[in-house]
Amino acid sequence: MSNNIIPLHQGRDHATREREKQLLAVMRERGPLLVSFSGRMESCYTVELCRQAGVTIQAITVDNPTLPRRDVSRAKRYCAHYGIPHLVVQSDEVLYFSSHGREKHDPLNPIEKVLRIRSEHPEWSKWPLLVPGSIDDLALYRHFFGEPSLDSWWLFAEAGMTTRDFCYGFHQHRLGVWGSNEPDCLSLRFSCDEEIDGDRLRMVDLAEQMLKDLGMPDARVFFHTLADRQTLLCRVRLPDSERAMAFDRQHELMSALQMCGFDLVTLDLHRIDDSPELGVL
Repeated sequence: MSNNIIPLHQGRDHATREREKQLLAVMRERGPLLVSFSGRMESCYTVELCRQAGVTIQAITVDNPTLPRRDVSRAKRYCAHYGIPHLVVQSDEVLYFSSHGREKHDPLNPIEKVLRIRSEHPEWSKWPLLVPGSIDDLALYRHFFGEPSLDSWWLFAEAGMTTRDFCYGFHQHRLGVWGSNEPDCLSLRFSCDEEIDGDRLRMVDLAEQMLKDLGMPDARVFFHTLADRQTLLCRVRLPDSERAMAFDRQHELMSALQMCGFDLVTLDLHRIDDSPELGVL
């Protein structure tokens, strides 16, 4: 086990260590693995355990409009730092199937997308795809797509892991140095699924990148259309530590967001810790 682990809660730390020992043992038995690596919390924790298990892995990132640039950059930095083979595949497909409990019509299957990529590389043909998904993710997947392919391996879901378990492991292994554990799928920045398309997802992502360049790296942008269905509103959520800067640089902030295509800009005044579910007004 890695020495780069911090104690968080004695009882839960012990339970987490015991579960991880079992996961590492199973990974070693399974041999070479493909890992779907989005750069988000669950996939960072998954690749970290693979690395500790010492198994040969090939990380695959499907760079699609729902994935923020910072997540792609995080995945690249992590793999480069540890010398993990990493394939980044560009895609214009919008890969999500549920947001805020609302179901997307005719969703694309993200697991099958990665398995199709695998089929283009004969050297990986017998490598199972390790899915960084919780028990809730697996239940949702089954709801939309039925039983998963036998070529995909839902190890963590089979072990009963929840999103909270992933979050705990993420912090315990100090993976926050690579980025936030916040749910970053850009589809969560929309209050209405009908508003989501590739161009608007990129618009939100660009807006967050510009705010980062202005000194607000933790800014989150939410997309809204007003009643006229034409006026585009950008709702900016900031931690307390960045809010004063937003007021000091409000003219630059407004100009940057209008360059992204927004007509109006608002700033959330409630505290981040007390915020409702992402993307819900």
